Formats: sequence, structure tokens, C-alpha cells
Amino acid sequence: MASSSINSVLANIKPLLDNIDDLANIDPELVKKEKYNEGLKIVKLESKLVRTFLLCARRWSLDGWKDARLEAFLSSLQDAVLYHAQAFCALTEDGISFSDHLDQAILDFRAKFSSFDIEISTMYCSLRAFVVPSNLSALIDEVLVEFVDSLLENLVDVVSPIEAYDRGLHKIKFEALQEKLKFLKDFVLFATWQGVESSLLKDPTAGLQAVAVQAADLSYSCWFDRLFDKKECNEMHSMISELLQDIKHLHSQFHESCIQGLRSSKLSGSLQTLNLEKDMCIVGDFADSLTGILWEVLNHNTSFVVAKQDQMQMLYDGLRFLRTILKKQQEKFSGLHQKMMDLVGAAVNEAGILILSLSANETGGGLPKDVDLGFSDLLQKIKLIRLVTSTLKSPGTNGLGLIKFLLKNLTELAELDFLAHSKDKIWTVQKDFVFLGSVFEKIAEQHNKHEKLKAFWSHVIEVANKVMFVINSFDLSPLSFDSILEELLLIKTEALEIDETYGSEAQKVVKTSNYVTSQGIIPVLNNGAVGFKDETERIINQVRHGSEKLDIVSIVGMPGLGKTTLAQRVYRDPSIIRDFHIRAWCNVSQVYCMKDLLLELLRGINPDVSKKYCDMDEQDLAHKLLNSLQRYRYFIVLDDIWDIDAWNILKRSFPDDKKGSRVLITSRQYEVASQVEPDRLRQFTDDESWDLLQKMLFPTEPYPPELCTIGKQIAENCGGLPLTVVIVAGILATIEQDGWKQFAERMSARNVSLTEQSMNMLELSYRHVPDYLKPCLLYAGAFPQGQEIPIQRLLRLWIAEGFVKEVEQKKVEEVAEDYMMDLIGRSLIIVSKQRSFGGVKTCRVHDLVREFCATKAKEENFFQFLHGYEGLFTFSESFNTRRLCIYSKQEHFEKSRLFCPQIRCLMFFSHGDGYPRKYSDSLFIFQICKLLRVLDLGQVFLGENFPTEIEVLVELRYLAIRGMMQSIPCSIAHLSNLETFILDVYLGDVMLPETIWNMTNLRHLCISGSSGDISLAKDVHENSSILYNLSTFSNLLLFIDPSMEKILRKFPNIRRLKCELSEPEDPVPDCSRIVTMNFLSQLESLSLSLYFTEQRPIQFHFPVNLKKLTLSDFSWSMISVIEELSNLEVLKLLDDRADQGDIWDASEEEEIPEEEVGEDFHGEGADEEIRWDITEEVEFPKLRILKLSRLNIVWWTGSGDHFPRLQKLILEQCWKLKEIPSCLGSNSPLEMIEIRWCPPSVVSLAEEVKEGQEEMGYEDLQILISAKAE
Repeated sequence: MASSSINSVLANIKPLLDNIDDLANIDPELVKKEKYNEGLKIVKLESKLVRTFLLCARRWSLDGWKDARLEAFLSSLQDAVLYHAQAFCALTEDGISFSDHLDQAILDFRAKFSSFDIEISTMYCSLRAFVVPSNLSALIDEVLVEFVDSLLENLVDVVSPIEAYDRGLHKIKFEALQEKLKFLKDFVLFATWQGVESSLLKDPTAGLQAVAVQAADLSYSCWFDRLFDKKECNEMHSMISELLQDIKHLHSQFHESCIQGLRSSKLSGSLQTLNLEKDMCIVGDFADSLTGILWEVLNHNTSFVVAKQDQMQMLYDGLRFLRTILKKQQEKFSGLHQKMMDLVGAAVNEAGILILSLSANETGGGLPKDVDLGFSDLLQKIKLIRLVTSTLKSPGTNGLGLIKFLLKNLTELAELDFLAHSKDKIWTVQKDFVFLGSVFEKIAEQHNKHEKLKAFWSHVIEVANKVMFVINSFDLSPLSFDSILEELLLIKTEALEIDETYGSEAQKVVKTSNYVTSQGIIPVLNNGAVGFKDETERIINQVRHGSEKLDIVSIVGMPGLGKTTLAQRVYRDPSIIRDFHIRAWCNVSQVYCMKDLLLELLRGINPDVSKKYCDMDEQDLAHKLLNSLQRYRYFIVLDDIWDIDAWNILKRSFPDDKKGSRVLITSRQYEVASQVEPDRLRQFTDDESWDLLQKMLFPTEPYPPELCTIGKQIAENCGGLPLTVVIVAGILATIEQDGWKQFAERMSARNVSLTEQSMNMLELSYRHVPDYLKPCLLYAGAFPQGQEIPIQRLLRLWIAEGFVKEVEQKKVEEVAEDYMMDLIGRSLIIVSKQRSFGGVKTCRVHDLVREFCATKAKEENFFQFLHGYEGLFTFSESFNTRRLCIYSKQEHFEKSRLFCPQIRCLMFFSHGDGYPRKYSDSLFIFQICKLLRVLDLGQVFLGENFPTEIEVLVELRYLAIRGMMQSIPCSIAHLSNLETFILDVYLGDVMLPETIWNMTNLRHLCISGSSGDISLAKDVHENSSILYNLSTFSNLLLFIDPSMEKILRKFPNIRRLKCELSEPEDPVPDCSRIVTMNFLSQLESLSLSLYFTEQRPIQFHFPVNLKKLTLSDFSWSMISVIEELSNLEVLKLLDDRADQGDIWDASEEEEIPEEEVGEDFHGEGADEEIRWDITEEVEFPKLRILKLSRLNIVWWTGSGDHFPRLQKLILEQCWKLKEIPSCLGSNSPLEMIEIRWCPPSVVSLAEEVKEGQEEMGYEDLQILISAKAE
């Protein structure tokens, strides 16, 4: 009776859950709002918790459990389930105000289901009392499995909502409980499928039932009885810990039964047939659980594990591989021969015996002899399964690729001991194909030109496929290879003849030039000087004119056609900058995170976007973007959109205020842009291709006439694809000019698609790259698609990896910069931004180049790239991996359990998290990967405490981490090889230990974050080491006292220093306020903030060789010191103080209306006028860039040409400015005045300067208005 009533309620819970899921389809954006999103999650969770109770009650009611309250309770619950299922269903009907009723529906549901709490808890107590050994079944059935599966869901779901107040402790314990319970279930199911006797399964099955009921009660109580206080949390922790101890005790009791059961199955000699989907799930789940147990074994580091580390890693990789093909890649498994399928089941069984034996042997004193002997045999079986599975996806008819693939598999086959009977013949086949492969390489370029070569090529591929078939069918007896060897004997005779006839012709190679400019050739395509002039003018006209309504413009075309370059031309055009108040650029790409896209757009509007935005969810960010654009005429570029979903979400944040705003979309997918009248981009004409090729090869001198004919032919062979022209130019720059004709012939001989042609040219270009540069290029391809790469970060990674050679009389950073310029000169890396005082600031890699680099990196086992949960879950080739690049959510990385002790580099790029602040338990990296040279976890949040486990990574050269640490332990000094240390701190300052002075190899020490500064102990010991190698130190907090100079003298060769001055905590009366830095003779760039200093005079002594100076919160009395720095190339004055000084005069000023002051303006001294009078004697002879930001300055005057080399003037939020020197650029042309968030009066001042320039014959001055203040 009870069982049927329970089934009736369960039947109605399913539509309740379905109706909750359906709500997301009505208004996805509304449901995403935190209030509704969290509410619906809780409704779903509580429904599942009740479902688990019902499944539990059903299971033991079948065995006789009874409770007098159950029938009445079921009746009430049935009514409640039906009522709320209909209530949520009604919200999906037309005419209902969804947002008005959803909140109430959630509240009603929670109130009703909370009322069942006491009854369910009481009945759980009754169930726990009933589930004793005498009442437990020795067999597992579908009813029990359904209950356990529902419980496992609860153990995952219940953690997230309570994690915030529990600081992750529940999470760790619940995950452990979930794993133990899952193993019990998976083992019993697997052993039952294997036909293990029920007597051997009695204890494990009984243990599963007892633990499951207790865990179900705990998960229910943990949710419904939580009181959000420390006492309740501690009680819950104790209960979970007790249950985990019970499980551990049960494991020790029936461990031997489990091993004995699996061993009996193996000894029976019969393989279970593994072909049904249900069977695959059972075996796959058990392999998954075994992976978890093996992970624990590996982390214990017993003597056995250490002694057999290589074999243990091979076992771990192999088990992950078996799990993957059974659970995630069933199509591969289904393609296997039945004998191979059955071998998979046997291998999992043997793995179970080995791993459970290891787990039982906690002291690590060794294994039973038969188990130890079977270890090697198991590894060989897994290797064979992996090999055969890989042949199911061979390169097909691609000749060279197929031969290389076959050779790899034949070599691995011949190394398997249990194929000894066929080993000789396998080696013979392998040797024959080595020879045929060498002939293939010689005739690859010409095999389509001659019928004889075509026939030979096809014959070899046919035989190769026959060998692949033999491997696939698992028919590896000696007889299987006899007919193949006979056929190969005939083919070899033909191959010898072909090699003699055609081989010499193929030996002709293009001579490589020894000269490649160290300065590099920055691709002309970057600055938009070549091609598409008509397209550019047409799109600019379309953007500037037309309807006052918001309009969408699109550029569609194949990769490499120049869509991004054309969009950049439009974006940077002076008329566009002048006409639009706001411009922002966003690279979308194929894999994107919506939160990251919104943040990128907001940063484009205001570069000073604070990290508080990073804590917002998507909906709040979208609303913030909408508000930021309202009332303004804006121009947005969305580059490289792959699917319409991204556009449908983003467009909601683009208001239409009838101001003529525009959004420009680029995409290679016509379907994406079809909703916004796509504009297909044409290919380059032959003349445009020729023009681009000339300018790429000879940018500053005439093109040699004798090369015109062959040059035009090469340009025509590029097929109108600008990217191909750029790549070809990079190749031609590296080969002798007498080899151009042969190069042109090779291009014209290829009859391939344009995209394939670009990839072929990339392959050729890669061959011409010197060996020492190839790893540098492949590294650049590791960064996410479309991302701008900071040059300094990339160079430091190269140096840490040891790619950069030592050169006499040069710093290693300078050699690395030469490498970068070489790759830029070869058109393989594109310059994105220039540094303010010379060099490249950021770069990027074209999508096709990145794709090529990723493929090549994987081929050469240089990098492995893992994308998302699927990539992490299915990765099982870690044994030979040296570098891992991961793109995933933080939580997926945390759960990945990657065991790669031999890797030298690990880089993690967060995808889908935005800027995650939830603590990540990633300590396994430090415990396992002890050979790391590069560890970049800059996008993984490691919490409030610095992970001391890092100290064992003594090989580290590059370390980047993130968290809320306030101090770094002394043990950091154990990383004696560390060269680059980057810490992204969310909030607060960081105290460095005294042992930092022992890290003499340190070159770059950077603390970044919203308010993070580095502070050092002021008592610097005289005998502590001097950091001669330290080149970069950022966000250093210095106190104005005698300790400052002592600290600064500890890094005499510093080149870039960013610091903040502060008053001493215990000021000494009458202490001199002198800041001496002039002994830092290598210092080139200094950023100095005076925010925490008092308005008392400070005497500064700056290094005379300083090239770049940034002052924040400065006093105008410092100007006289600045004017003495004759080597300055860049000067940035930010956030001044209106204090009394020598070079300005104060008088009353008319009040500025409040509405004219921007929200970011907080200047001091609003009632004073600041004047900067530059006397005739003052000159900044080398200054090229001058930035004035958020200043109180009113009058800026000068009577001579004080800035003879000034190229760029930036005025930002200078609300009071009334005059600037009219003589600016009087002796040399000023190139640009950029104005950001300034009143129209400042724009007028800039236009006066432009008029003065034009009167002197200088026509090229640009006035860029990045954002207007109205």
C-alpha cells in the first residue's frame, strides 16, 4: 500500500521539476536575476530532497519498514506537490504577469515544504533504526540504485547554497561523503555485472544501504535544519565526520571481500560481454570511482608510489582514458571489435584489484606478488586498447599524415610484450613504411603532376589502410601480416625506382637568407595603409550618416580576409572619433564568457573601471553598461562574433536614444550577421595584394625593378587574401632573392582553398623560423583567441622557460625583445599597442596563426590545450606532457585531478567565471607538480592565506597567483630560482618577509590589484643580500624616513619602479623630508603616488636618466624638479593638489556649475586658480608624450617651444583648464591631442593649437576626443 502511494507522489514530483525548468524559457534574463535564480534553485533542491526521502521510504517499505504517520503524510504531500506543480505551470501561460507572481510562488512553496520538515526528520530516524544487518538485502536492485543516485545528486546540490556561510568546510566533507558512497554503489554494480558470487558481495551491499540512509538523513537535516550559526555548523561537521569514520571502518571490514570478488571474476577466465549501453555505464562508473581512489593513493606518497611513480602515472592516465571512452566518447568504444570491448571490461577489473590492494596497503610496504606481477601486464593491455582506439580516427587519405600516424602505432605495437609472437613481422612492416615515408616526403610537392607518382601514392595509402584494418580488428597474429609483407615487397621495388627518377628533382630547396632585421617589420596591415580604401570610406559613411536610430553595420568574410583590420580602420578614423561621444571595442571570439565581454566594454568606456564591477553578476553589468551609454552617441565594435546568441544578449545593453549610435559587427559566419543586413567583404584585388606585398618587404625604400615581375606573380598567387600576403612577405624576407622564382612556382602548384593556402604558407613560414624562435612563437599561440598579450608577460615566460640565449653585452630582456621583433618582422605576431617610450606594449596573434600554433604545439608535444570540463575530464595523455594550458572554470580545474608530476609549465585561463572570488582548493598542483618552472594561476582565487605548499616547487622561475593574502611567509625564499613573482591581491596591502633579500635571482616583483601595495620591514639588515638582478618592482609602499634609502639601495639596477610614499607610522620630529633616488642610475620608468603624504614640502632627487615619470596626488611645487629631467620622454601628471608653491599663482575663480563636474572628479582647492608658467629657460628636449589628468590647473602658459619633440598631448578631466601654450609644436609638428572627458572649452583650446600648426604648414595634427563631457 505504502509503496504504491509513494510511487504516485514520485510521479507528480517529476512534472513539478519539469515546470521549474520550463520557467527559464519564458524570460531567461529575468530568471537569471539573483533573486529569482537563487529562489528557483532552492525550490528545485528542496523538491529533490523530498524525492530522495520518498525513494528511501519506498526501498525499505518493500522490506517491511512501516510507520503509522506515512500514509497521512503522503496524502498531504501529494496535495502540496500537485498544487505547486500547477502553480508553476500557470506562470508559463499567456496573460500572466510572470515577474509579479514568480516571487510569491517561490515563497508559498518554501513555506509549505518547510512544514514537512519535522515529519520527514522523524521518519528518517525510524528508517535508520530499521536499517540494521538483519533487515538488509544482500542483492542490489534498481529501486536501491535509484535512491542512491538521487542521494548523490543531493550531496552535490546542497553544498553550494550553504558554502557562503560555511567557508567551504561542508563542501569538502560532503564531497568526500559523496565519493565514498558512489564507490560503494559502483563497485557493487560492477561486481554484480561481472558475476561475482552474492556471498562475496553481502558486506559491501549491506554497507552501501546503511551508509546511504544515514547520508540521506544528514543531507536533509543539513539543509532544512540549518540555523546559520557557528554552533549548528560545528554540530553538522561532527555528524558528517562520524559518518565518514563509519564508512572508513566499513571499508576496512569489506575491503578484502571486494578484492576477493574481483579476483574470483578474473580467475574464472571468462570475459563478460560488454556491448550494451547499460553495461558501458556500469563499467565506466566503476572506472571513474577507481580513478578517485587511485588519486588518494597517489597523494599519500608511500614508498611504493614513489618507487613506481612512472608506472603509477601510466595507470592513472590509462584509467582516465578507459573512463573517457566508456562515459564521454561512446562512439569510439562502439567502433571497437567485440574482443577489444571485452578486454576493456577485463582491464577495469584488473585495475580494481590493483588499486584496492594499494588502498588497503596504507603503509606502502609492497603488494601481493601476483598483484605486483600483474601491474605491467595491465599497463600493456591499456596501452593496446588506447592504440587500437586511436586508429579508429586515422588521417584517412592524407598520405604523409597517414604514414606518420601508422608508424607511431606500429612502433608502440611492437613494444608490447604479449604480442611477442608477431613482433618480428610488425617491426618489418614498420621498417618498410619508414622507407616509404621518406620517399613520400621527397615527392609530396609533385605527386599530382605525374600519373606514375599518383598511382604509387594511392597504392601505398591502400596498403597502409589495410594495416590499420588489421590493428582495428584486433587480428594481430603473424598470419595477418603475411599478405601485407608480400605487397610491401613489390611496392618497395617501385619506390626505389621512383626515388632514383624523381627524388633528385625534389631535393631542390629554397636558399634561406642569413639576414633578418633585428628591428622587425611591423606589418603595414596594422596601420591600415593598404587596400580596401573604397570599403573603408563606404563603411565610415554608413556609420557617420543615415538614420538617427541605433543602426547595426556588419562585415562578413572568411578568415584572413581583413575584417578586423578594416574595423580597426573605421574605429580609429578621426571623423569617427570626432562624431561619437563614446567608443568601445570588444573581441567576442568563438569561446566567450558574457561577463568578460561586458567588463571589456565597460573598460573601453572608462579604463578606470574598478574591481567592484568584477563582483557584479551579468545582469548588473548589463544594466551598468546600458546606463553608461544612455544619453550619448556611441560607437561599439563587436569583433569576431561566431553565434547569434552573443549578439542577442549584448544588444539589450545598447540603448536607442535616437542620437545616431552605431554598432559594428565582424563575423566569419554569414548566418550570424544575416539578421543585421550583412555586408560581405570582398577579396583583395591583384593590385591591392601587390601594393601590400611591396610595402611589407620594402617599407622605406623603392621596390627593386628586377623583382617586379616575380613579385606580382607571387602577389596574384595569394588569392586576394591579405593574411596570405602578409605571411608570404614574412617568408620572402628570410630567403635569398634568387629563390623567389622557385617559391612562386611552389605556390602556383598548389590547388587548394584560400584558407588551406594560408595554412600551407604558415607551415612554410614556420620551417624558415630558426629553431630557437619556434618555441617562442608556439608560446604566443597559448593565449586565448583574440586576447591582447602583454609583451612583458610573454618575454618573462620565454626567459623562465630558458628559450632566450645569453648574449654578451646585452641583458636577457633585451635579447628577448630582439626575438619578439624578429617574429613581428616575419609577420607571425602582430603589434597591438606601442609602449609610450618605445617598443611594443601588447601584441596579438591572428586566429589562423593561433590555430596553426596550437596544432603544431600539440603535434610536437610542446603544449597540451584543455578546454572546459570536457577537456579536463577526457585528458589522459599526461605522461609525456611537459606544458599544460587550461581554459576552464575555476571549479572544473579544481575537480580535474590532473596527475602530471613531470610537467614544467602550467598556465590557467579562467573561462566563464569573470573574476572569481570563491576559494579554489588547487593545492594538489603544489603537491604533485614539483618540477614546475612556470606556474601561472593568476586567474585562480587561492583565498586569504598564501599557500605555503608552494615552497616545495624549487624549480620555479615564474609564479603568478591571486587571492586576498596580507602577508607572504618566510618560506618563499626556498624558491631560490624564482625570477618573476606576480601577486594579484583583491584588497589590502601585502607584507613581504625579510627573507625576500635572499632571493637573489628575482628579476620582477609585481603586486597588482585594487589597492594592493608591497611593504617591507623597515629594519633592513646591513648584511642582507643586494638584489642586483631586480629589474621591476611595482606597488612598493615606502615611508619617508631613513629606511627608504636603505631599501632602495638594495636594488641598484632597478629599471621600472612603481611606489607609493607614506608618512612614517612613528614620525620623528624635525626629520628631514628628503626622497633620494638619484643613485638608481638604471631607473627608466618611475611611477610615484603621494596620496598618503601630508602637504608639507618634500625634497626630491630623481635619477637624471629617467625616461618616464608618472606622478599621482602631487604638489605643483615639484614642477621645478621635473623641469630638470632633461631625458624625460614621457611625463604623466595625475591628480594634483592645490597647495601654495613657487610656480603657480592663486586667485579667486568663478564657481563651476555642479552639473559640469564629472562623477570621477574629486580635485582639491576648488576655489583656487592654478597657473603653470613655463619660463623661457625651461625645456623638455626629449619629451614625446605629456598627459595631464584630473588636474586643477587653470592657466598653462609658455612663451617658447619648451617641447621641441612633443608628439602626443593627452588632456583628461581637466575641467578648469582655460589656456594652453599656443606655441606647442612651433618648431616640430605635434601629431595628436587626445581629449577625454573634458568640457567643450578644452576642445576649443586644442583646435586653436591645430590652427596654429596649420598656419606653419603642419597639416597632420589629429584631435581625438575619446569621450565627451556635455
